[in-house]
Amino acid sequence: MDERSSVIVVDDHALFRMGVLQALSAHKRFAVVGEGGSKEDALRLVENFLPNVALLDISMPGNGIDAAREISARWPTTKIVMLTVSEEDDDVLEALDAGAAGYVLKGAPALDLITAISTVAEGRAYLSPALGMRLFGVIRNRTEGHRVERLVDKLTPKEAIVFRLLGRGCTNRTIAEEMSVQIKTVKFHVGRLLIKLGAKNRVEAALLAQRHLKLSANSKT
Repeated sequence: MDERSSVIVVDDHALFRMGVLQALSAHKRFAVVGEGGSKEDALRLVENFLPNVALLDISMPGNGIDAAREISARWPTTKIVMLTVSEEDDDVLEALDAGAAGYVLKGAPALDLITAISTVAEGRAYLSPALGMRLFGVIRNRTEGHRVERLVDKLTPKEAIVFRLLGRGCTNRTIAEEMSVQIKTVKFHVGRLLIKLGAKNRVEAALLAQRHLKLSANSKT
C-alpha cells in the first residue's frame, strides 16, 4: 500500500515552484499530484485530488490566504502549509486563522520545508524556527487580551468604571471621589472585580486593567 503523503504545490513563480517540486521528489514519502500558480488552480487541484497537504504561496494571484480559508472550509481533510517570503506577524496570524497548519519562509533550507510538510501531514502544526518564538509572544499577548475582554464584558457598569480607574493607578479614595461614593463601596466593587477576573490581589487586577486600556487604545489607532 502507498503510504506516501499526496501534495499539491501552488506558487506563481515557476522557477521557484520547480525547485520545490525537485526537493519533494527526492523524498519517497511525498507524492506530488498537482501544481499550479493561482487560487483558482489551488481550489481545482484540491477538489480533483483531495491531497493530504496543499503547499500554497501567500502572494499568488487570487491570494493564498483566501485559498487556504476556502480549502479549510470545503475540504478540511487537506492540511495547508503556507510558503512565503513574508515575515509579517499579521500575515502569519491571518494564515493560521484561515486554517493553515504550517508556515515556512521561502529562504528556509529545503530540510525545513520537508519537516514542515511531514509534520503537518501527521496532524501537527509547524512554524519556521525564525518565527516561532516571536509569534509565540504575539499570540500569547493577543490570547490574553481576548481573555481579559471576555472578562470585562461580564462586569457591571460600576465595576467597569472601577476597573478602568485601577488601570490608571487610582487609589480607593480617588476612585470614591471620581464616582461620588464611599470608600467602602469602592472596596466592595474591587472585591467583586477580583472574583470575576480571577485575580489574586489588587495589583494583579490593576495590571489586567492596564493591559485592557492599552489594547483598547491600540485598537482605535
